[in-house]
Parts: sequence; structure tokens; C-alpha cells
Amino acid sequence: MFYRITKIVILMSFSFFLMNASYAVESKTTVKSPAIKKATTTGFMQEMTEIRVHEGPDRSGKEVYEYRCKGCHGKNTQGAPMPDDKFEWSMRLRNKGMDTLLKHSMEGFNNYLMPPKGGCRNCNQKEVYAAVYYMMETSGIKLKKSDKK
Repeated sequence: MFYRITKIVILMSFSFFLMNASYAVESKTTVKSPAIKKATTTGFMQEMTEIRVHEGPDRSGKEVYEYRCKGCHGKNTQGAPMPDDKFEWSMRLRNKGMDTLLKHSMEGFNNYLMPPKGGCRNCNQKEVYAAVYYMMETSGIKLKKSDKK
């Protein structure tokens, strides 16, 4: 029995290897145009090890979201509410209040699952708050003037 299981595992591994090897050869020969560079978020560890100061005017909430927040909030990582999730954002706003949400965005929350400033060390307070407002407003939540600081 053991011999049979071992044989199956070896055959499956070898088949997987051949499939990947043929894909690699095929992709090298068929790709003729250069890759299109898409705008992506920077990595959290990159942000934590590189100290760069943002120079220029304050970025909008959408710009900060695209630069940093999208890494987690764009795919609901560890429960991070997505920008178009009205239910989650309204629950958080109702249960915690805007002051607490903004405090968590600046100081971090839940053992750094939400890192301070959302991991954007070169963002100022106004930019971080703008990103929070952006995510809530794109969820369809109407913020009052008193909610915005």
C-alpha cells in the first residue's frame, strides 16, 4: 500500500513539473511585446524600510487609497472593509463612531493588522483622513460636515 501511494505521489509531482516546464517554455517563446506596467500599491515592508518624505501638495483620498490602502482594503484582507461595502462601513461608523475610526487609521488597530497611517508613513494626517473619507463615500455613505475633521 505504501509503495502504491508513493508511486502516485511521485507521478503526480512529475506531471506537475512537466506542466510547469512546458508552460515556461511556451510563455518564453510566445511573449513578444513588453509587459504593460500597471499602477500598483507599494508593499508594506517596502514602506516600513524605506523612509521617503512625500514632497508636493497633499494627495487626495483616492490617490492615497490607490497608493497604500488598496493593498488590504482592495481585497478585504483580514476583514478590512472594501470601499464599496456600505454595510461594513455603516456598521463600523455606527458601532465605533467617526472619531474612533480616524484614530485607528492614524494609530493602528488590532495588533497592527491595521498599521499606523495604514502603512503610509509618508502620509500626513489630512491625507490619511481623506483616504478614510474616500472609502466611506465610495461606499455610498453620506458624511456630515461634523464627521470630517
